[in-house]
Amino acid sequence: MVYSPRHMKWWGWGDVDATFNSDAHPSFWPYAKSQLGIEREAPPMPPVRLEAVHLPEPTINHHFVAALRSTMYAQQICDARLERVIHAYGKGFRDLFRLRHGSAEGAPDLVVYPENESDVLATLRAAADHDVVVIPFGGGSNIAGCLERTETRRMTVSLDMRRMRRMLAVDSESFTARVEAGIFGPDLEEQLNAHGITLGHFPDSFLHSTLGGWIATRSAGMQSDKYGKIEDMVVALRMVTPEGVLATRSVPKSSNGIDVNHLCIGSEGTLGVITEATMRVHRRPESRVVPAFLFPDFECGIQAMRECARRECMPAMARLNDPDKTALSLAFKPASSQVSQVVNKIFKHYLRAKGFDLPRTCLMLTAFEGPSVDVARRSRDAGSIYRRFGGISMGPSAGKSFESTKYDFPHIRDYLLERGVTADVSETSTVWSNIAPLYHAAIRAIRDGVLESGVAPWTGCHISHSYRCGASLYFTFGFVQNLGREMEQYLKVKRAAQQSFIDHGATLSHHHAVGTEHLPWLAADISPLGVKAVAAIKRGLDPGNNMNPGRLRPSADPFKEWSRIGSLPPVDSKNKAASF
Repeated sequence: MVYSPRHMKWWGWGDVDATFNSDAHPSFWPYAKSQLGIEREAPPMPPVRLEAVHLPEPTINHHFVAALRSTMYAQQICDARLERVIHAYGKGFRDLFRLRHGSAEGAPDLVVYPENESDVLATLRAAADHDVVVIPFGGGSNIAGCLERTETRRMTVSLDMRRMRRMLAVDSESFTARVEAGIFGPDLEEQLNAHGITLGHFPDSFLHSTLGGWIATRSAGMQSDKYGKIEDMVVALRMVTPEGVLATRSVPKSSNGIDVNHLCIGSEGTLGVITEATMRVHRRPESRVVPAFLFPDFECGIQAMRECARRECMPAMARLNDPDKTALSLAFKPASSQVSQVVNKIFKHYLRAKGFDLPRTCLMLTAFEGPSVDVARRSRDAGSIYRRFGGISMGPSAGKSFESTKYDFPHIRDYLLERGVTADVSETSTVWSNIAPLYHAAIRAIRDGVLESGVAPWTGCHISHSYRCGASLYFTFGFVQNLGREMEQYLKVKRAAQQSFIDHGATLSHHHAVGTEHLPWLAADISPLGVKAVAAIKRGLDPGNNMNPGRLRPSADPFKEWSRIGSLPPVDSKNKAASF
């Protein structure tokens, strides 16, 4: 196998040698500066050196460590400084802000690399016996606060699943594949493709996330319109809990009471560790086309998406950008040739002649894949609907450009953080009748939250992940940081965005999970009795609260703890990580 999983850089997104190349996107930073009101550019602020990161003294439970050493190899148990820092957080704004400024208060005391289910079972049994906290870790790409330790009294272990990455079985007759949960996206697709099949799950974090992480957080891929979200793909699974192994059968459907699969899907490591899953797979597509369209305004694009859902001719992917997100997409384009620039000018003249008001224009990126005949029919039917709502085809060039850079967008955040700019996202979903009201309310709430801090806001949104009854809205926002008050400023904006979702009938998150980032809104989303039901399941499978405590259980005053997370503690240069 060619693919080999590596840890992402401890202070940012992606591999250590992967960065945002501003020279390849020459219009991006000038656009960002103009939108954010940056007149004088300060020198970039790099993260602190690894040696300068503050690590808390580890809490060591020697009986637990001895139990691990009796069943595992020495190289599976690690307390090195770099390992602890890498496993301290995910990749949310709060996570990266703290790490870049030298704080790793959320670091585990130990990192364990299980190589099979027996190792996982032994770890969880020892944790239950010796009152140790275990936090499952996939690729570390989570941005909702699912990976940080929430207490310091007990020893905390990060259980990194990346060594459990085998393809266990492929049933080509039933179109299922049984896979270990630590497998990364590229590795999974490489092994499936060798059998002529695909899972069809391609989230933005595809390069750096695992199957188990997708299942534990209810992930959605870019092509969910065709293949569904991750919960639609799970046929059966195995999850190790402190009380034993929970396992379900590989059957297409059943009537066997409460769906135990769905107790595990979205459990965010609070009940146990998903060790393997049987997934529904598909033939590799025979054909794929990526046409793009321009709509005269956002509302026309929404109506076109809704009509495609009603007529059941949705693409594999449909991503409608609002005007500001459209402008950002155009600014992100790679440098173009003189010929391309002339063609773009001609096309703008054409749009004006067709009555388009360019600042209100909205870009829709689509993808159709499958059997050639089906692709031709669906793209023809969808194109007809798009034209009925004012859409104009741009051909495949914009879609191909997006395809070539679709996993690069998270790198922009690191680039902006170096320049004193906060950039983050909040996403949700709602029914079609509520899409437009929610969009306007959330954009207004985010902008007002930024303006309160005295700086200019940039806000944008795209709609994707369409369903018969609704769709997902994905908001992106950015602003210049108030020096010394960066976290307070961020929390005000994040809270405004999340509260607008709840106040206007939407969910707290469509595919980024709850974690700590969205926990204060959980009771309003699923009801207080829903929270009580989740707590009862937790008590049944994890009576000692050893599994990822502090998630899916809001406290009596949830915003107090939520507001505290992310503050920078005073750095003690003498504090160094201890070894066993």
